[in-house]
Amino acid sequence: MASSDEDMDGNRTLPGQVKSQSNRLEKNHGDTKPSSPERNPDDKSKSEKIHAHEKSDEDDEWDCAEETPMHGANDDDDSCWEMATKVGLVVCGILLFIVVFWSACLSRIIIHIMIWKLNPPYTNNNFTLNRLGGTLMQQLQRMRLDICDGFTPDDCTKGQVVRGGLPESWVCRNETAVTCLLWEEIPSVNVGWIWGLLIIMSVPYIYTMIVSLWRICFKKNKVDDFNLKMFFVSLTVELIHSTGLCILVFVVMPAFDPASASILPYFVCVIPILLSVKFQVKRDEKTKVKKKRKRHTKSKENGTKMIEVEEAPKPKIRRNDFRYQEVPFLGVIVFVAALIFLCVYVFFCSESNFVTTLVLLLISVIMVSVVWWENFVTSNLTQTSDGEKQKQSFLKNYVKSKREKVSALTYLIKIGWIFLVTLIIYVIQSKGSTLETARAFLYLDKEATVQTLSGTIRLESRSYITYGCMTSNPYFMALICFILTFVFFKAARYACRVVLQRRCFAPPIGLNLLLMPFVFVILMKYPLSFTTEGCNVLQPLWELDYTNSLERLWPLIVSGVLGLVSVAILTLYVWTTKGSKMDKVERLFMKPAYCGLFPDLSLLLSRRRIVDDSDYSTKKVVILNPNEEDKPKEVYSPMVYFCATMWHETENEMTQLLKSIFRVDVDQCWKRNKQAWKQEQKRGYYDEEIYEFEVHVFFDDAFKPRKVNGKSKKGRFVNEFVKLLEHCVPETAKSIYGNYELAPVEKFATPYGMKYVWNLLTEDAKLIVHLKDKFRIRHRKRWSQVMYMYYLLSFELNKLKPKLQDSCNAQSKNLKEMIHNLAQNTFLLALDGDVDFKPEAVTLLLDRMKKNADVGAACGRIHPIGSGPMVWYQKFEYAVSHWLQKATEHVIGCVLCSPGCFSLFRGSAVLADNVMKTYTRQATEATHHIQYDQGEDRWLCTLMLKEGFRVEYCAASDALTFAPEGFFEFYKQRRRWAPSTMANILDLLLDWKYVKKNNDSISMLYIIYHIFLFVSSILTPGTIFLLILGAIITAFPTIEPWLALILNMTPVAILIISIFLAKEDTQLLLAGIISTIYSLVMMVVLIGLVKEGVESKFCSVTTVFFCFVAGVFVIAALIHPQEFTCIFHGLLYFLAVPSMSMLLILYSIGNMHNINWGTRENKSAAVQDTVIKKKNKLEGQTCSFGDWCRCMVCVREIHEPEQEKGTIQRPELVPNKGKPDGMKIEEKTAKDNAVAKVAEKTGDRRKRGDFKNCEDIPDEEEKFWTGLIKKYLKPIDIKSDEQQRIQEELLELRNKIFFFVFIVNTLFVTIVYVLTQVNSYQGTLEIPLPCNVAGGKQGKIEPISIAFTLTFGILLLIQFFGMIYHRVSTLTHIISSTRLGKQVQIKRPTFEGEREKAERITGEERGKDTTEGKLAETTKGGGRGWSKVRAGVLMSASLMSISGEKRNKPVPLTDLKNVIKEKTKPLDSVVEEQDDELLSKYSNIPVIIQSVRGLSNIKIRKKTDKQGTSTE
Repeated sequence: MASSDEDMDGNRTLPGQVKSQSNRLEKNHGDTKPSSPERNPDDKSKSEKIHAHEKSDEDDEWDCAEETPMHGANDDDDSCWEMATKVGLVVCGILLFIVVFWSACLSRIIIHIMIWKLNPPYTNNNFTLNRLGGTLMQQLQRMRLDICDGFTPDDCTKGQVVRGGLPESWVCRNETAVTCLLWEEIPSVNVGWIWGLLIIMSVPYIYTMIVSLWRICFKKNKVDDFNLKMFFVSLTVELIHSTGLCILVFVVMPAFDPASASILPYFVCVIPILLSVKFQVKRDEKTKVKKKRKRHTKSKENGTKMIEVEEAPKPKIRRNDFRYQEVPFLGVIVFVAALIFLCVYVFFCSESNFVTTLVLLLISVIMVSVVWWENFVTSNLTQTSDGEKQKQSFLKNYVKSKREKVSALTYLIKIGWIFLVTLIIYVIQSKGSTLETARAFLYLDKEATVQTLSGTIRLESRSYITYGCMTSNPYFMALICFILTFVFFKAARYACRVVLQRRCFAPPIGLNLLLMPFVFVILMKYPLSFTTEGCNVLQPLWELDYTNSLERLWPLIVSGVLGLVSVAILTLYVWTTKGSKMDKVERLFMKPAYCGLFPDLSLLLSRRRIVDDSDYSTKKVVILNPNEEDKPKEVYSPMVYFCATMWHETENEMTQLLKSIFRVDVDQCWKRNKQAWKQEQKRGYYDEEIYEFEVHVFFDDAFKPRKVNGKSKKGRFVNEFVKLLEHCVPETAKSIYGNYELAPVEKFATPYGMKYVWNLLTEDAKLIVHLKDKFRIRHRKRWSQVMYMYYLLSFELNKLKPKLQDSCNAQSKNLKEMIHNLAQNTFLLALDGDVDFKPEAVTLLLDRMKKNADVGAACGRIHPIGSGPMVWYQKFEYAVSHWLQKATEHVIGCVLCSPGCFSLFRGSAVLADNVMKTYTRQATEATHHIQYDQGEDRWLCTLMLKEGFRVEYCAASDALTFAPEGFFEFYKQRRRWAPSTMANILDLLLDWKYVKKNNDSISMLYIIYHIFLFVSSILTPGTIFLLILGAIITAFPTIEPWLALILNMTPVAILIISIFLAKEDTQLLLAGIISTIYSLVMMVVLIGLVKEGVESKFCSVTTVFFCFVAGVFVIAALIHPQEFTCIFHGLLYFLAVPSMSMLLILYSIGNMHNINWGTRENKSAAVQDTVIKKKNKLEGQTCSFGDWCRCMVCVREIHEPEQEKGTIQRPELVPNKGKPDGMKIEEKTAKDNAVAKVAEKTGDRRKRGDFKNCEDIPDEEEKFWTGLIKKYLKPIDIKSDEQQRIQEELLELRNKIFFFVFIVNTLFVTIVYVLTQVNSYQGTLEIPLPCNVAGGKQGKIEPISIAFTLTFGILLLIQFFGMIYHRVSTLTHIISSTRLGKQVQIKRPTFEGEREKAERITGEERGKDTTEGKLAETTKGGGRGWSKVRAGVLMSASLMSISGEKRNKPVPLTDLKNVIKEKTKPLDSVVEEQDDELLSKYSNIPVIIQSVRGLSNIKIRKKTDKQGTSTE
């Protein structure tokens, strides 16, 4: 007889579950599933009775208590961290503004001072250009001293006369005893100033050339081929720019004073201004033609098809939208006016050299401005003829190509050309012998005379005369200037990458351009105030006098104002150009280098006016017609499939995953409604954080046999774990959605088992649970991954082919390219059944994918959760692994493993050759079992790396997962991980030539790093053994070294013997005991290290290394503030080093032939709802030596449940209890096996068990699953002889690898130990240190110290720098993803359902009306406590229900969509002004968002034939 709580179909009710949740949902929303035709009347009557009973249960008033899902880690309020992030954003923005402004300002000041030193002011009144129109006057009291007061003439002769108010280091240099002079008739100019400026000009190109060479050497696949035509064009432009720059800097600008010279950079925009006008005019003409064409085609009919054109509404002009057609013309007018006033000023101040000065000025600014032509010809290129098409095709390729090889050679020639042109300029200006000038310029002669625009100067190369300064000052100032310009260059580009362009890029640069003339007015007015340590690099003998010649300055002032306005008009695009977060630099800036003399202006002009997403991003923004800019744009929206695998998860673990999914659902629904409202304001707006998604859960081993009256029958029932999941889904949904509940689940019968479908809140989003029957399809995680890879990537995309073909025909597109774009924007989010994450974590992973199309996978930061010492250890272990190892792998190459618990995979990468197809390969050899099945996620990443895809690590994306809490479970997990890790790394290293050639991110340095890491991993057991040995010798000096060696060797030997002779449980028991002993030893080691550090005072290498390691960990924790608490578990990690770095490696290698999963295999359901028969069994700890002797201690009698009758087991490779290292076939029930085979052969399609209420899936999908199972996923039936062969191969492989590791470590330990002993007796191997330790002994370095330091120190140092670099990248990602204002404070809206609202309202009313409420309002102190208690009582749903004030009436989820729509618009209306800045970045051109979901919902259009019939 069946149990009392089991119905006739075998369905059981979970304990504590009074009524069926699914049936309750059916009652509320209607039953949409048809009844099975095979049900007899008896079954129907029984079912009606059951439903009637449940209905009565639902109406029972006594059943009023409710239960909410368990609290998860991500349910905690993290508003503090969100606020800290926003504060950090504000601080970072302020710091960026300060750094950009001051670095640009100081660098420009140094540059203009150095240029001013090339041509000191003259007293000639005919040329006042270098004296600010004559307002810069001589200070005679500082130049000449007629009487030496207080000094004798001899003192004046000796140079001891000091001026009043001048620094004491400025002595008189005079020819007579009466007059002391501080000035010269012919000013002297040291050549160092010229060479300093040359260095400033050349260093940016040297840096860019080095970067290009690095990419050529280590990024071969991404480097463009050398194009001779591009080389000549690039070389011509760069040489013209260099020539103009040299003329401007060494001829024209020295003729001006610094204040007026700081205005000249406003005029190096000649070519960009003219080009902007030219192409603006072309666009206006083209737009008029297009409008006429639209009006013409609007009434024209083409056969039976009408061409319709939609009238575009008049765009709404916003306050930040500067895209006016009149702006370029206005800029030209202002620029010409500014240039005219500048010519007037030059005419007033240089009457004798007016023509020469003006011609050189105009030529130089035109030549300098040529270099920025690319940024102003990239839009609106028309194609009128074949010749024009070829030219414009080359032009587009030139602009979009990176030209690494061309740039490297071009900049090398440019650097030499700059020095050559400068030499020619001074040789041409030579007043005497040209050879003397050249020799003086090259430091080969003492001096030479040169004629400049303002007068004659004397070049000096061996002596230096200035005001208290040294000869090295020019080079020191050049070094400072280079540092400042480089900092400005990096900071300004960084501001654009983190989407702070409007706050930290454009404002500080504009402010710098505005204030620079005023800064030099102050410097020239008070030159003596800027004297440092007796050195003044200004012209202290001259000072501004505003009472003279002010009438000459008004043209300069007007010219400066108009010039600045023209620059502002030209660069208005920096305020409107849209950029995505984490954009690449080449996507944001046109030029890879910057101009060293004009860094601010060069970055402004090289910032791209139009960002073409199709060339630099996987968002793939495509203009439907490249010749018509006002046509709609097409954006490929990402499609993310959440793919989770489950097996024996508990209720808490299931709830954790489901909460994460429902949080994403609410987040995406909210953002979609906000996007819809914003698109009403700007039709070109689209939210980059929106994506389509669908959830798929693949449940392994989900069924159990169908039994009636204890006898097995045809059909299957879902097991307790599936029932638990079916119960958790609606309950968890209600906890996230409020009192809104999901619609009833839809069930479908599939070839692999069954499928459950729930509709989610977001439009067309679904939660689909695939229940796998292990007798129909292969189970385990890798085969579940194969299922969703082929189903979601191959089958779903193939279904779109007819619709894509129809769309391509209508829009003249390429079908192959469109499918590739869809696959490139389709992603698989691999999840474990217990993972917990937030919606932002998925968005951050998508950002990594959008940044680079070559990224095949991206993983987040995994945080282990649980309780107990083992979890504490893993928290620190995971932290160190992510902080150091994964960050370093990401920086220097690629991450080797993207864990399957939380990783995002690109669809096109999975579909690539030798990835998905190879992933379906069945293990046939011993190495295959280790590499394929023990670490499937690592193997998948290995396949991607071999095919050229990157695997990245995103530290800002956090996910939580449960970790093993027991020692045995932890060791079994790592027993599976360690061999697969070594196997995959070895696979890459052995095939390094192919990988390096095929993968652009893997270089020889990366290969060397991993070789070093691999070797150090093999030597880790020996290194730890030596560490413990040295600690014993240090802590116990009376113990002889040989005795310490034996003591340390004994426990290791016992473990090794048990690996070959004892069962796995015995090995784990011994490992636990030995680990405890070694933990005590490590305490002794720690005490010894502290003692040695105190005594030696850092004279010991061990102490220094220990402090270095501790310092690295502390710094790592400090720069990861959210994970700082992990550092407190470092002590436990230190104590467990011998266990985890020595014993665990030996155990993993010694048991690598055991290919069982190791975790969750013995976990049963959280609850058991039937009474199971038990049998007696003896259990205890067993020790054995092969088959010779066995003994059992601590014997006890236990009760073990019997195996249920009718259970069909698939043959698996499991450990044999009789043979500890063996494998066996589990016994099957013959009767059940026969029943299953008969049902399979006869093709019985009748639905029995839980299948009788299921619908059928579409024929197309059923055909796909049948073919997939037949080809790749048919259950494996391994014969006994095949199992025996695999077992023997695994044992042989284990023996080989264990012997190799054992011999290598034994040799390593032996060599180091022998060297230590030889050194202790002879002292010949010691390296003395220049310090003393305790007792006055000289410090020394011993072999053990060298071995330990070399093994781990170098690796740790590399990882430390990799962590710092990666942390900066993570900070960039966080800053660019953080937004200020109310519109981003709502991460997930808190919806208030009917029940919560009723509780709040009723609670308030009762609190006011009752006596207790009045008492609580008036009582202070103790009354507060009663108020809290009373509030808690009023919030109770049970008491509210008993009082009759309300009933628990769930609301359908569809009503929540209307609530969101209502809440979206009012919120957005509040923040409309704050969103104005965001919307102004987008045009009013409509955007078409393409996605897999959108295309799948499109119906194939009907075609009408001649007979009038329509076909699809």
